[in-house]
Amino acid sequence: MKKNYFLFLIIVWGLTFVSPVILSAKVTDTRDIELRTKTGNKELRSLPPVRAWIDNQTVYVLFLDLPSTATIVITNTENSEIQTMSFSFPQTVSILMSQESSGGYEIEISYEEKIFTGEFNM
Repeated sequence: MKKNYFLFLIIVWGLTFVSPVILSAKVTDTRDIELRTKTGNKELRSLPPVRAWIDNQTVYVLFLDLPSTATIVITNTENSEIQTMSFSFPQTVSILMSQESSGGYEIEISYEEKIFTGEFNM
């Protein structure tokens, strides 16, 4: 009887303290942005040393080369609104987009002599 009572208490404790954490887990909306390298002859290549992704209303850019300076240009393809940002010694950059920023976008990431482009939707 004591074993059953102890087992019952453990189950009640688990349902009381553990299940709310599981039920309230954060749901993420993370999507990768496919980036292409733009070379001198306008040929596009894959496997760039830069990664970009969207998580809800935030655009993230990860630099694997660790450049000294980088410029990121995000253009709304519907209304041609442009955001330009420059960073010194970036590793991971986060750019918060406005709440009413739905639609299609183009991103251009440039550093040193490299230019990477991609498209995404919010």
